[in-house]
Amino acid sequence: MPELDPAMAEILAMLQAEALPAYETMPAAEARAESERRNAFWNQDAPALPEVDDVTIEGPRGPLRLRFYVPQGAGDLSPAIVYLHGGGWVIGSLDTHDHVCRRLARAAGLEVVSVDYGLAPEHPFPQGLADVVHAVRWLAEHGASEGVDPGRLALAGDSAGANLALAACLRLRDSGEPLVRAAALVYGCYSDDFDSPSHAAFGGGAHFLSTSTMRWFWNHYAPDPATRRDPFASPLRADLRGLPPLYVSAAELDPLRDDSERLAHRLIEAGVELDWRLWRGVTHGCFQMSRMLPRAELFVAEVAGFLARRLV
Repeated sequence: MPELDPAMAEILAMLQAEALPAYETMPAAEARAESERRNAFWNQDAPALPEVDDVTIEGPRGPLRLRFYVPQGAGDLSPAIVYLHGGGWVIGSLDTHDHVCRRLARAAGLEVVSVDYGLAPEHPFPQGLADVVHAVRWLAEHGASEGVDPGRLALAGDSAGANLALAACLRLRDSGEPLVRAAALVYGCYSDDFDSPSHAAFGGGAHFLSTSTMRWFWNHYAPDPATRRDPFASPLRADLRGLPPLYVSAAELDPLRDDSERLAHRLIEAGVELDWRLWRGVTHGCFQMSRMLPRAELFVAEVAGFLARRLV
């Protein structure tokens, strides 16, 4: 068994002592409220930025909220990182990942635009993806009005957000719209394979994310198993050629680790420019844990550096 980072071990011990109920034991709406409560802890002491604004645009289903994070020195027309929060397509929000977006904006020196995409089961696949693609297209057309350089956009996301970021790259590629210069994918979910070695090793519930929780997420996002074979739902099934440069990371003790490792191999075979990272000694969710996990600051800096080099 891989060795836990000491700070990660302390976090897991704290969570175990709290005996938090599993999300799959709750209705989706209750799980969302619980997620907001839990993530309030990780969002404490979030760094201040000169400007954080919510903007509502017209989306595919109606109003779609975007949150703009403007760091010091961003300039009048800044490149932008379009950020997609994790949460299994069911939980998570602009608020649960506020701390991450602030740190990413500050580390990159670029605007970050967080997208409040629709959540399942009310908005199952592909509705959330449609929101994301629409947001990118809107920024490419109207971003200058919000201080964003429409010609310098990138995508980033963690977990289910990484799935959506990759699927959006595929959708834009297929439609002939080269609107994104790069994407950063943090411990993403790219298939519904619950029988992988990493699920067997780390999905029992002791490493933050469990296999049973992932089944619950998928059952809300794509309840029809046939839908999960769609490459925009399970990007490991997609033709990956012609994608922009990608940063792909996996947490070592994560049931989703094999998804990222398989994706990395597929991307190399497809000739995609790839920056691959295996984050040793940590679990799923670590990207949000900088309050107690010092290495999370390094992870944010890695992502920020990769994207800044391709946008500035």
